[in-house]
Formats: sequence, C-alpha cells, structure tokens
Amino acid sequence: MLNVLIVDDEIHFVEAVKRMVDWAGLGVANVYTAYSSSSAEQIFQAHDIHVLLCDIEMPQRTGLELLEWMRQKELRTVPILMTCHADFRFAQEAVRLGCSDYLLKPLSKEELETAIRKAALIANREQERMEAQRNKLWWSHQQDMNQERFWTDLLSETIPANRGDFLREAAARQISLCGDAEVLPILLVVRHWHRDFRVRDRKLLEYALKNAGKELIGKLSPGNVFVPVGSEAWLLIMPVATDRRIGESGLAMMCRRWVEFCRTNLYCELTCYGGQAIPGFEVSSMLHRLLKLDRNNVNGVGYVSLEAENRSVDASAALPDMSGWAALLRQGVKERLLEEATAFIGSLRQRLDIDSRYLLAFKENFLQMTHAVLQQQGVQAHLMFCDEGSLRLSEAASRSLADLERWLAHVVAKAAGYAQASSVGDVVEKATRFILSNLDQNLSREAAASHVYLHPDYLTRLFKKELGCTIPEFIMRERMKLAKQLLAHSELPVSAVSMASGYANFSHFAKLFKQQTGLTPVDFRQSERGGANGKVEIASG
Repeated sequence: MLNVLIVDDEIHFVEAVKRMVDWAGLGVANVYTAYSSSSAEQIFQAHDIHVLLCDIEMPQRTGLELLEWMRQKELRTVPILMTCHADFRFAQEAVRLGCSDYLLKPLSKEELETAIRKAALIANREQERMEAQRNKLWWSHQQDMNQERFWTDLLSETIPANRGDFLREAAARQISLCGDAEVLPILLVVRHWHRDFRVRDRKLLEYALKNAGKELIGKLSPGNVFVPVGSEAWLLIMPVATDRRIGESGLAMMCRRWVEFCRTNLYCELTCYGGQAIPGFEVSSMLHRLLKLDRNNVNGVGYVSLEAENRSVDASAALPDMSGWAALLRQGVKERLLEEATAFIGSLRQRLDIDSRYLLAFKENFLQMTHAVLQQQGVQAHLMFCDEGSLRLSEAASRSLADLERWLAHVVAKAAGYAQASSVGDVVEKATRFILSNLDQNLSREAAASHVYLHPDYLTRLFKKELGCTIPEFIMRERMKLAKQLLAHSELPVSAVSMASGYANFSHFAKLFKQQTGLTPVDFRQSERGGANGKVEIASG
C-alpha cells in the first residue's frame, strides 16, 4: 500500500481532492496534507511518501523548489504537479525534475485518478526494485558470512583437512566449489598504526582496508573471502580458475598498491604474504607457512612471496657488545647511546640472515644491560617498564626492526634520568614533588619510592643524605607546615584542616600537632591571630 501527500496553499482545494478520489481503489493507504513547502518537508521526514500531488504556485517556496529539495535528498517519491496556468517553462522544468504528470486546474475526477494511477504504478515498480536490491544485498551478506564460517572451521580443523570431508561440508553449506578447485591464500597483517585510534574508529579503518583489498584483488579474481586469523590479521582466500592462473608479478603489483593505499589513506602499515595455488583443503597448512614468513619479516617489507621461505637464516648471527652502551647510559649520554644503537639497527636492514629470534635475543640483551645499570643506582627497573605503554612496545619489539627501534628509544628515554650517579638530587626532587602534591592522600615511603622506581630503603638513604631526614619524617614535617598555614591564613574548620593535611583521624592529628608545636590546633590559630575576642573554636569547626 502507498502513501500520498497533497500540497497546496488552498485548503478548500486540498479537501476537495481528498473527497474526490477513491484512494483505496488506487491502492493508497494514507493521504497526508500540507499547505506549504516547509510543512511538506516535515511530513517527508516523518513518513515514507510514494506519490506527491503538488501545486506549483505557492507563497514563499514553489512546488518546483520542493521538487528540487526532494532531488537533493534523493527521495524516491513520484511527483505530480498542478497549476492554473499553462506555462511551457513550468512544464519544461517539471520534466527535468522527474515529474510523472503535469495537470491544469480545475481537475476532473477522471484525469486526477488517471494521473495518480500512473504514478502509483511507477512507485510500486520502484518499491519492487528496492526490495529486490535489499534482498540481493542481504543474500550476498549471508553468503559472505557463510563462506567465512566455512573457511574459519577449516582453519580451526573443525572440518578435517582432507578432500572428501572438505567437499561434503562445502556441499552441505551450499559453498560453490568443484572437486579440483584451487585457491590462492594471501596473509594480511597490520603491523603498525601511525596514530592511536579508538576501537570503533579502528574497526571502521579495518573495514575500509578489506574493501580496498576486494576492489584491487577482485580485478585478478572475483569471489574473494576474508577470514580473521588473529588480532589485526586476515587470510584472503582467492578462487583460482584452472584456465586463468594469477601471475606472481600481477599479484605482487596489486598487493604493493594495497600496501601503499593503506599507508597513505588508512594510517597503517599493512604487509601481504603471497602463497601459491593449492586445493582448498590444504589452506590450513599454507597458513602456517605464511605466518612463519610474517615472524621472519623483521625488515618490514610490504609484500613477501612464498619464495622467501627457503632463504638462509643464521640464528647464531653475532650480537653486539653492549658494554660501551652501558657506560653511555651510566653517564647519561642519552643522545649518543641512541645514535649508536640506532645505527646498529640500521645496519641490520641490509642483512638477510636475521629473523625474529635474533631481534628477541637483541632485545633481551639490551634490557638486561639496562636493568644492570639501573640496579647499580638502586632503581627497581621492573617497576619502570611495567606500564601499559612499555609492555605494548616490548611485545612488538621482536616483530620488526622498526618496532625494535621504537622500543629501544622508549627504554633509553625512561632509563636515562635514573642511571646517572650524579642524578641523585633529581631523583630526590621528583620524590619530594610527588609527596608535596599528595599530602592529603594516604602517603607512605613505599608509595614515594614506587613513584621514582627505587627500593624504599635506598630512597630513604638518599633522603638522609640530601635532606637529613627519613621519608616519614619529611612527610610529617610538610604536613605540619601545611596545617600551620591553613590554620593561620584560612577560615577552614580545624577538622577540615586535619583532612587537608592528610589526617582523617582528628584526634590523631591534634595529638601530633601538639607534639610538634606545643599547642593544640585551636590554640595555635588563636595565637597566630592574637587571641582576638577570646573566642574558642570547637574541634568540629
């Protein structure tokens, strides 16, 4: 059933049209009315309108302007225009705007119903076309999901990796595969994002990444399926017709275009690993080979073919002597250390005899060296590098030389300020700033030591050496100093002063304050203010 909207500034004419037409006989369910173009737009936004019956000449905005608005909004409504004047310019513009009929007032019942019947026929055909398109999209989406589940089950070995079970399961799930069908698997891995995105934004970028791949690789072979195989990794499975093999050069060219598109437009480093044409049931074993290529792609090459699988990798390649780097770290020469370490990593980019195991060994040696230097200064290195950002960089460090370089710069930047023996004063200053910023909190020497990554006993020795007091003594001294300032220069109740100074228990605060000053908090406030008017302030304020 259809919805019709009648728009005319003459109210009596609108009512006459509503009574004149047998709407039910024309297949119309609802008839809406409006007396201006702006009112009509509101109805369009609230309801699906299939046929529009509209006067051309109306105040403020004409019917032709309403049709132009509908065209900009890409509405599928079929318009019929009415006018009192047979103006060729009106008719010409109405045709341009897709008008179904152009009627002259006054209207007869027959010509009005004929025009509406014609428009209704067009509207019904448009609805059928849109419904068919929706059904096609739905079916295509279901087919894509069905195929993705099929290949996911094969990769997880829910479907046994043999020809018979493979074909039987494909037939049962209505997956179109013939017995000799071959596929070409391509592993896709996002190795790095150039920006930090929210989860939702990253999912949108991943969707764009897959669409770009379908468009590029689809030129070589239609019917591709993307199957998730890990965090930010997919296996693209391409059907290969026996009469149209995909050349390695063509595949490499398309993959490199894809990699460049992702780098330029999607802010990520994508790497593609090209397999070889195989029977579909062998996809799982091919995936394991492609994942091995990814683990060994430490140079971050954008496209790697299966030919690289047999290259010689020497797991015993020599690691650098880091004793000189340790000396630079102890001296706090951060820039020189980074320069030398980065230069060494740069020299690895030209070598083919290293893999992820070599990068992992390098990372562990560098971390061991850093921990040893920090330990000499009493720094608890495990606290320094256990934050989320450090752990994320550490986990990625053995994936590629670029990731290793990012991790190394991070470690040096964090460690350099604590590795120098001459930086004791800086460490104590950082600890005291932390204490002074948190006097109203539950402070302890452990909290202060953790803030500067030192053992509490070691930081206490530094406090003794630099400030002549222990950490608890420093905390009490600064809290009493704050309490005195608040009592002397503010109108806060004594109980509020106690809380602001870090003492939730007022009685405990009052006892400590008297031990330190010889006066109760109330007496101290009165003495600072000259005992004015002899007023006595109660503890609750």
